Amino acid sequence: MQELKILNLEIESKVLQLIEKNKELIRKNKKLKNKNKELNQIINSLEIKIKDQTEQLVKLKLSETLKTSTKNTDVKLKINELLREIEHCICLLNE
Repeated sequence: MQELKILNLEIESKVLQLIEKNKELIRKNKKLKNKNKELNQIINSLEIKIKDQTEQLVKLKLSETLKTSTKNTDVKLKINELLREIEHCICLLNE
């Protein structure tokens, strides 16, 4: 009978330890879930920021391309103007 009491006490002790361990694991799990939620919010925020900056980069590249294109057009117009002048001079020389 004494052995049963001892065995019972040991079982109770182990059950209590398991209950405490379970509570501890539940607390840790809750903390991890909260941390996960925070990190997901940070990720979402950074993804939005990346998207915005990518759009801004595309706009800047397009703007630079347009500037270059405008410069090229100006240069082409200037060359055409010079060619007309040269042709005019050649015509005058041929007369």
